[in-house]
Amino acid sequence: MTFKMKKIALASSVALSALFLQACNDAKAPEQPTSVEQPAAVSQAVDTTAKAQAMKTLDVNVIYLDRRMLPPGAELTVVLEDVSKADAPADVIATESMEPAGAPPYAVALKYDANKLAEKHRYNVRATIKMKDQLIMTSTEALDPFAADVKQPVEVKLTRVTPAHNSAEKAAEQKANASFTNTYWKLMTLDGKEAQLGAGDKELFVQFNDDGLKGFSGCNSFMGTYQAKEGKLTLGPVAATQKMCVKGMEQEGTYLKAINEMASYSVTGETLTVKNNKGQVVATFESRYMN
Repeated sequence: MTFKMKKIALASSVALSALFLQACNDAKAPEQPTSVEQPAAVSQAVDTTAKAQAMKTLDVNVIYLDRRMLPPGAELTVVLEDVSKADAPADVIATESMEPAGAPPYAVALKYDANKLAEKHRYNVRATIKMKDQLIMTSTEALDPFAADVKQPVEVKLTRVTPAHNSAEKAAEQKANASFTNTYWKLMTLDGKEAQLGAGDKELFVQFNDDGLKGFSGCNSFMGTYQAKEGKLTLGPVAATQKMCVKGMEQEGTYLKAINEMASYSVTGETLTVKNNKGQVVATFESRYMN
């Protein structure tokens, strides 16, 4: 009997020792990593932070040399745009509007998304002042704010688009003329007929920029030189690309012919009228944006 009791006690002791060792091993065993799903709120917070970090500020000072004060209610608008496309209007990156108070310079903090900028693209910052949707002043020079030689804050100079003396001030407020140069002119009529869209449903246009003439004629892009003075227009050689298109070729020939015949121009409000050397209207355009 005593022998059996000892065997039972020994077996119990072995079992207890095994359990004790197992418990110790469990306590020492490293915790296995578990995958934790990121809460939606955390993901949204990270996304919001990334967007906030991409937002930058371009400091702009807008000036004009005219000593006269702006009329009450005038609105200043500053625009940052991508002007890399040769045959389309500029892509607006950011815009900021305000009612300028006092005398210039007017400081504008233009916030933009840096993710919208692309390497090797060309950018331009421009400004306009309007009174009841009528243009009073505009910048006329292309200005890349990211160029290495441009000082910060960027200085944009405005020019009054019409003479403002005596009663002309009111006339300027009621109907200001767009600038002939550095303006995107959309073709509206050609030889008295309504202009049609070209290949890819792109509108035909012309720009008389400081560095030359350029535009889209329906299938091909064109460029050249010109001289404009007191309503007279003299064109140098105009060269065009040589693509073939299913749509726009017939109108393109007429348009390029009209371009080469341009001899004089006049701007009334937002409309440009161009005539040949016989005084006949060959084309009319409407402004779409100012550089």
